[in-house]
Amino acid sequence: MMPRLIQPLRRQLLRLAGVLLCSPVLARAADKDLPNTVHQRILATIDAPLPKILNVQHLALIRRFNIGWSPVESGAPMLNPAYPLGKGDTLQLAMQAIASKDAALAAQRLMEAALLLPHFVQMADLKPGSYANGKAPFALTRQHLTLLRQQSWMSLEMLGMAAEDYLAEGYWPTPSVDGKRPYGDFTNYPVEMAQALGLPVRKEANGNLAITPQLRTELKTLHQQTMAALQVFVREAGLRRNTV
Repeated sequence: MMPRLIQPLRRQLLRLAGVLLCSPVLARAADKDLPNTVHQRILATIDAPLPKILNVQHLALIRRFNIGWSPVESGAPMLNPAYPLGKGDTLQLAMQAIASKDAALAAQRLMEAALLLPHFVQMADLKPGSYANGKAPFALTRQHLTLLRQQSWMSLEMLGMAAEDYLAEGYWPTPSVDGKRPYGDFTNYPVEMAQALGLPVRKEANGNLAITPQLRTELKTLHQQTMAALQVFVREAGLRRNTV
């Protein structure tokens, strides 16, 4: 078993590797020189209670979220820490999204929207179908939707790196699905996927749960598709309610 002190460092390094893997521009971080007022507003927002209402500004930002893929363990969707709103100056894009010239307010709303993202997945809905997603359409299925709602999002404290450290490196402290246990308590995540989807799961002589090799392969492919599924979802899903 990995020593406890090494685990957070390894998760931190893997998460930063994920920043590079999912970043549109690899040469530099997006926002390394944020104004101090903006920096402090971000930290204050993280420390404050989560908003109970997802407002129109939050939704405008969520619509622009740039979903990436974290390489931690088995991998999982994440809100891109380098470019959470896509390529460009994140602060400027946030100000445009909420139609405000107040940079600190835009940063606050962006962090609130980021923290509300796991809740948005539960609060919104989208019909299965074919949706535009980059160069090719994505076929969103009920299985994708079930898995998105089953995914285990990590709190910022669990990411193994303080918010101040992300900001110092030019990254935004954004949420991520747990790549080690993306669907609950099992590191054997395909079994939990099968359970969530109502697919055959058998109990072996030693008491462990198992699925067929073919189903395991199919579910691993389905898991990798959750990045595209989440990207489509944040852009297209309609709110069923706006309260957390």
